[in-house]
Amino acid sequence: MIDTSKFNMKTVKLDAKYGKFQLSPLYKGFGHTIGNSIRRILLITIPGSAITKIKVAGANHLFTTLDGIKEDLVDISLNLKKIKFIYNKNEPTVLKLSKSGKSIVTAADIADTDTCKVSNPEQHIATLTNSKASLDIELTVERGIGFTLAKEQESEIVGEIILDATFTPVLRSNYSVESIRLGKKNDFDKLTMEIWTDGSIDPKEALKRATKDLIVSLSQIVDPKEFEEEEIVTIGSNLNIFNTDVSVEEIELPLRVTNALKKAGFQTVESLIQNGSSEVKKAKNVGEKSIKTINDWLKEKGVDWK
Repeated sequence: MIDTSKFNMKTVKLDAKYGKFQLSPLYKGFGHTIGNSIRRILLITIPGSAITKIKVAGANHLFTTLDGIKEDLVDISLNLKKIKFIYNKNEPTVLKLSKSGKSIVTAADIADTDTCKVSNPEQHIATLTNSKASLDIELTVERGIGFTLAKEQESEIVGEIILDATFTPVLRSNYSVESIRLGKKNDFDKLTMEIWTDGSIDPKEALKRATKDLIVSLSQIVDPKEFEEEEIVTIGSNLNIFNTDVSVEEIELPLRVTNALKKAGFQTVESLIQNGSSEVKKAKNVGEKSIKTINDWLKEKGVDWK
């Protein structure tokens, strides 16, 4: 009887971003079982790094238009989300980008450190259209798994913009299974796996990590370990404190409404809270829809606006 637990793994092709591997001989049916399991884990549990927060000189919120730059800040942030990093530490790190004069800004313009390096320096960020234009950004890079949504996080730092972040370094994974003959039997599987990464992790290393994660999970069935559930602490809204001395631009209202609020003397969120909705709605061009948006935004911060 053939021991298929000792199958061979052949590396068909391997570079920084693509790997093709063949595993055989496997018992009939194991090809699909192993291939599908590893493919799913590759796209779920492999850690990676991404930009989670930015601070842009001259901008207090995401909907700012920067002088001398072709793209608006929304487009720039979308380009920043595509930048990938080789970074293996658990704590956040801050990188800086500074460029001036008529030029194209790419990820290569981000100043690397000894521990954090850009893996796709060709990624376009922005276009500076004249000799007086400049772009200065502080970028916070963090390591994580899966993805995070900006709307699920908060920042108390004025001018800090939180971005959606995709940490997963595996871009795509496919597998195929074919029957092979071994001796007199032709009911064995050969599994072929293809893995595409963003370059921040070697495809073969990604395959090994995904396999280890699968083994660790299944070992709980064979050798179960007791664990204690984490205690969940609920914090009341009266402790939900945030910095109210920020511009009304943070609420992301239509530009005409933001300008109307400022013109009426409501420069900060604090001024809105102090005056109340009845006073704010008296401002020209500030209608019920805008009041509701402000009210909903403040409720998310734990403020009962009246």
